[in-house]
Amino acid sequence: MSGIPEPTRPAPRRSRNTFEQAAQSMKAGDATSATPATQRVAAVSAPVAQVRPATTEPVVQQDATSQKRRKAATTDILLSLSEDLKKRMVATLEHTRPRTGITSQQQFIRTAIDLLCERLEGEFNNGEAFPPPVESVNL
Repeated sequence: MSGIPEPTRPAPRRSRNTFEQAAQSMKAGDATSATPATQRVAAVSAPVAQVRPATTEPVVQQDATSQKRRKAATTDILLSLSEDLKKRMVATLEHTRPRTGITSQQQFIRTAIDLLCERLEGEFNNGEAFPPPVESVNL
């Protein structure tokens, strides 16, 4: 046997729950605190001339173009896909991006939902949007 010690294995990663992360950041209440993911995004998106040495202070971009505004009247949903369907979506998105102009998975999903709703409304409701479902009725 060699004198080289056995390497230590990293701890297994926890599965990521973005809703839990958002809830924790909302509980913190400090708008200037950044998670490691936002620190990483800020460091990557900064031009090379503006990269600062690593510090314990969170990196916050003040550039108006880097701050994405949320569209009005939106809601978050949790969507689970099979791995095959996810791979199929990514491949389709990458190969059709120049022709469709769809540049993100969110935009792809929103477009797919819109097209399916239009098709079903045309097929089953004379092209009109379906009314919202009735609230539960207590008898």
